[in-house]
Amino acid sequence: MQDNTNAAAVAAAPRKASKLKGNWVASIVGRGLTLMSTVAPGAALGTMHKLLFTPQRPRGSDAAKAALRAGKAENFTVDGASVRRYRWGTGGRRVLLVHGWGGDAAQMTAFVEPLVAQGCEVIAVDLPAHGASEGKLSSVAHFQKTMLQLHRELGPFHAVIAHSLGAAAFAYALQQGMSCERAVLVSPICSYDTVWGHSQQILQISRRLTDKARAHAERWLGLRFDDIEPLKLAPGFGATRLLVLQDRGDRESPVEESERLAAVWPGARIVVTDKLGHTRILRDAGVTQQAADFIAQG
Repeated sequence: MQDNTNAAAVAAAPRKASKLKGNWVASIVGRGLTLMSTVAPGAALGTMHKLLFTPQRPRGSDAAKAALRAGKAENFTVDGASVRRYRWGTGGRRVLLVHGWGGDAAQMTAFVEPLVAQGCEVIAVDLPAHGASEGKLSSVAHFQKTMLQLHRELGPFHAVIAHSLGAAAFAYALQQGMSCERAVLVSPICSYDTVWGHSQQILQISRRLTDKARAHAERWLGLRFDDIEPLKLAPGFGATRLLVLQDRGDRESPVEESERLAAVWPGARIVVTDKLGHTRILRDAGVTQQAADFIAQG
């Protein structure tokens, strides 16, 4: 691992087009959306909206499922929908684990053992429309509301560990009143422009159609993505000490944007790994121990 102190990937409210079953399928879908937009623009926007904001639910490994069973499962309510959370340990410092788009609490369970060993109580959540939680559509706003609800019920947390879009939602939640002493952002999503541009490229659709889909999403969510971009919010987060863990070869969260995030977040530092990618980094023993050690320093 390379440690670059004060150094900062892509923010995704929508489902990334690269999550589709291969780029060739995505391009076929994109051609269909382009044709539909010329004859039935409203239907095209609706179809694209559903495509982008419907997460897939992963199967998860046997080890991760066993880790969930070892925790205490609880349900709570966010906007009238049931959301699942899990708890381990009884330490005095509570740590919240937040997965990314298309993930679930099981994806974050490798952090549980080293955190409990450091005397922490650990809470992980299946965000709306993910894992065992209710819902069909989700977004960064759904993530943020859930984190604020957890903060009201169980917080303030000593620390938060968040992955990918969960990291972007954490920044949004901090802006809206959440607080914690320390945060570890793994493969963080930092720029919504990058994600929308990536989706446009993979789907091979026009900038005009992409902009319409983005505007449609903003009306649905009642926000502007520019206003909640992590890179823009980060300079105001000096009260929370930040460690960024990012792989150099991550195709979904560019290392350059994580370096920018660490550079503009006061007092932050970044550790860069190799050959762990966007999600395998969550299961690496060196990464999970480094996160636990950083949190224990608080």
